[in-house]
Amino acid sequence: MQSPEWGRWDIIEIHFDATVMRTPHLGVGLGYRVAHHDDIVRHRDEIDFLEVISDQFLYATDEKLEAMLAAASGLPLVSHSLALSVGTATSLDENYVARNADFVQRINASWFSDHLSFTKVPEIDLGTLIPLWFTEEVVETVVKNIMTVKSALPDTLFLVENITYYFSMAKNEMSEAEFITRILELTGCGLLLDLENVYINSYNLKFDPYAFLDDLPLERVVQIHIAGHGAPADMILDTHDHPVSQEVWELLEYVVKRSPVRSILLERDDESPSFGGIMEELAHARRILAMR
Repeated sequence: MQSPEWGRWDIIEIHFDATVMRTPHLGVGLGYRVAHHDDIVRHRDEIDFLEVISDQFLYATDEKLEAMLAAASGLPLVSHSLALSVGTATSLDENYVARNADFVQRINASWFSDHLSFTKVPEIDLGTLIPLWFTEEVVETVVKNIMTVKSALPDTLFLVENITYYFSMAKNEMSEAEFITRILELTGCGLLLDLENVYINSYNLKFDPYAFLDDLPLERVVQIHIAGHGAPADMILDTHDHPVSQEVWELLEYVVKRSPVRSILLERDDESPSFGGIMEELAHARRILAMR
């Protein structure tokens, strides 16, 4: 089911550099996973768009890319990478940036996103998302690196995503919400707001997720991620392998009523025994998006 708003274009005013980006309302989509390929093809009419993890295709054969594009036939695509490492103090990997830029253009992605984190230190690929210190020095580093990414893709909107972290960094100079706001203001990026990550952090670190959301510039939200996790215990892990929790659905309703959200994306990384359950979650997210 194609979203009735797909193809309608709105304007986001970028206050820092005075540029204007046009971003579509894509509706409610699903993260493309190879394990779900056949199910995506069968249920394509119930999916508004697909988010593609670029890292799965940067060094892939043309056949693998063509198979994904065939599954996505007729659907808008957005690109999401995992390892730009915009928080790295050294220069970005020019080859990785260039390959992502080429991929974004090959799939005609509506926008491109990565995480507010670092994944690399000199000569070492850490292989995971590491949280950043919320300081002015790190703000300067992230802004410099994001502007490098934007220069490689001048006609594509770049989004940054909040991540999960399991401990508070020492010597922070500002809150996470203030840090994110500074990055958005100084780069003109949009926000990919991961509500599963917000909920997990609030549960593990004992803070109010609604107060956190109220401190963000929600007018900059372009895309939302939702996902699920296992049963809460002493700590919740970010696993993307269960249905979306009631708490995250409630956070989604809260944000949709306060933000010009252009898309909601369900992340599911396991090979679900019932793809119908995933389709039910997409339908529920679509009903929430229609509430605004």
